[in-house]
Amino acid sequence: MNYEDLIADVAQRTGLHSDYVRRVLFHLPDALMTMQVGDDVRTPMGVFRMAESKARTIVLPDQTTTAQVPAKTVVKLRSGSRMKNEEG
Repeated sequence: MNYEDLIADVAQRTGLHSDYVRRVLFHLPDALMTMQVGDDVRTPMGVFRMAESKARTIVLPDQTTTAQVPAKTVVKLRSGSRMKNEEG
């Protein structure tokens, strides 16, 4: 399935025009990024949680050079039961 198929499928299932579905999917990340670190929101897809990673040092593939990975704030999704395929 590609993005266009996803939009068409959701539009058909909801009875909404595909333009509305496309707009909701486009703006969902913007809305989620307004959460504060530690906040979460439960949805039928699962739980979206705002988390902050710590800065860390990594070793590059040459095995001698190191680099600093900065801290960042990201939204994580813990998928709910509706997002899990029990068949395999």
